[in-house]
Amino acid sequence: MISEDTFFGRLDEQERAELLALGGRRSFAAGTILILQGEVDDDRLILLLDGRAKVTRTAEDDHELMLAIRDAGELLGELAFIDGQPRIASVTALEPVEALVFSASRFRSFLHSAPRVAVVLLESVTSRFRDSTVKRLEFAASDTLGRLAARIIELADRYGEPTDAGIAVAMPISQDELASWTGASRAGVAQGLQTMRELGWLSTERRRLIVHDPSAVRDRAA
Repeated sequence: MISEDTFFGRLDEQERAELLALGGRRSFAAGTILILQGEVDDDRLILLLDGRAKVTRTAEDDHELMLAIRDAGELLGELAFIDGQPRIASVTALEPVEALVFSASRFRSFLHSAPRVAVVLLESVTSRFRDSTVKRLEFAASDTLGRLAARIIELADRYGEPTDAGIAVAMPISQDELASWTGASRAGVAQGLQTMRELGWLSTERRRLIVHDPSAVRDRAA
């Protein structure tokens, strides 16, 4: 299901139909690299229609940092489209993905005839910039447990399902990816999860966790 908060979700019915006519639908297996960091002269834009993808950036020392998770309805490759510079990050399918692939040149022509879509694109880019700024501030001000709590609350808010025991989250990422997203070692994240379990804030299973005390986790993330 596509959220109304995504780029595609903010468009009206006619705008969606016109956008879908710009390219072709493609299926990608989990683990497929949709966009590669450093690519130049890549004329593609990708709209996720179903499935999720992770955004990562590899530093000069080959350390990979996970930056974000992208959901159905979100546009990929928009920064290179706007400024014409090389891709600043890679995007990889976390699960089987259905997507619309279309050329930047066709999308640019579409924006000339549908200026409201350009405004929606601006809103989307601004929202991502705001989110990345908040995360940078968290990294500077929080310890590992605080950053981990912030990521868990984000996952619970985006993907959680209420149950009698708390908020159940089917994890879209592995513990290694969670550590990369948190900006910590795998051991640090494992210790943080153990601490939260001992406090009774959450319980974990394979690729699933239940947040028993969302208020406590949210307060620790603040």
